[in-house]
Amino acid sequence: MREEIDTGHWRLEARPKACRAKGSDPRSGWRGLRTDARPKHSIRWFKIHLLTLCFILASLGASAESPCNPESITAAQQSYDLGVAILVLEACELEAPVRTGEAHRELVARAALLVAELHRIDFEAAPKSKRPERRALGLLIDEAADTGLKSLKDLPETSERLRLEADLLATKIRSDYRGKKYSKKMKAAAARALELDPSNARAIVSQAKPFLFAETRHGGDLEEAVRRLGEALIVEPTLESALLLRALAYERQGETEASRIDLKAALAANPQCRPAHDRLKDR
Repeated sequence: MREEIDTGHWRLEARPKACRAKGSDPRSGWRGLRTDARPKHSIRWFKIHLLTLCFILASLGASAESPCNPESITAAQQSYDLGVAILVLEACELEAPVRTGEAHRELVARAALLVAELHRIDFEAAPKSKRPERRALGLLIDEAADTGLKSLKDLPETSERLRLEADLLATKIRSDYRGKKYSKKMKAAAARALELDPSNARAIVSQAKPFLFAETRHGGDLEEAVRRLGEALIVEPTLESALLLRALAYERQGETEASRIDLKAALAANPQCRPAHDRLKDR
């Protein structure tokens, strides 16, 4: 059964759990399409029709009515809906030939980052014993992240552009080897983002991530992570990513009540916050 999803402008069909690693073919890219979920010709015709419509919309000056817009990305982000996020990213990529401006390329990167981060949530939830599933999810994460990084390439230096670059690189860091490969670029991008705009709360969160996720011998420091995430929350008190990450830092420090307070604050800011729901339910 296919589910019809309202993006706010168009109603599109989403493949139920089509983007999950279980039962998917990792060779199909970040979309994670099940090999038996939909005939290849249907996918091809869907894309052809969508691209045709994008050209028509562009010629009419109505391209903003497509699902590739900030509102659709925000809606998918708030609901943690990977299916919608993938549809939005597909639409953004298909419109790239007619929407070549810097704003559209940054929009592609935002959609790609959301897809990568939602796959990363599934990756973190998968038991380490399920290595094939985690490897498939890793491939999906990298495919989405590379799509976003490619879209950002050669864009002018702005704080938000660099913040997106830092967070896309962060999704690719899943081991010590990958940390050595990507962390230097990730930290440099986050630092430069804050040089350009010290009040960019999301860039402050980006800078806090290595302190939270790296092992102590590689610079991990939970107290520093809590401090920096607190700085981000001073700038933007309801920033969901900062609340969730600080809750995780408190949890790792054994401060259960402080962690619970941040999780409840994340839920108050976004009642659809799935990670907060899941972590509070498990306690």
